[in-house]
Amino acid sequence: MLRDGGCAFPGCDRPPRWCDAHHIHHWADGGDTSLANVVLLCGHHHRHLHHSDWAVRLAGDGHPEFVPPAWLDPEQVPRRNHYHRRT
Repeated sequence: MLRDGGCAFPGCDRPPRWCDAHHIHHWADGGDTSLANVVLLCGHHHRHLHHSDWAVRLAGDGHPEFVPPAWLDPEQVPRRNHYHRRT
């Protein structure tokens, strides 16, 4: 996916070919398969997101950001992966 350029999890350098699309709003809960509802994640971060308290959302500029759990960051400041950004 051109928007993400690879795994979108903060700090990950995995290329697109190592990634799968993760539904932000799960398809079983009515989430659609569209660019506005998916983010590229490598296998490790895909599993991590499903089994942790991290959350992902698209920011106002359309790029994914990840919200850490309160125990890790009490302010829960959203984080982005800048590794793949071309701009």
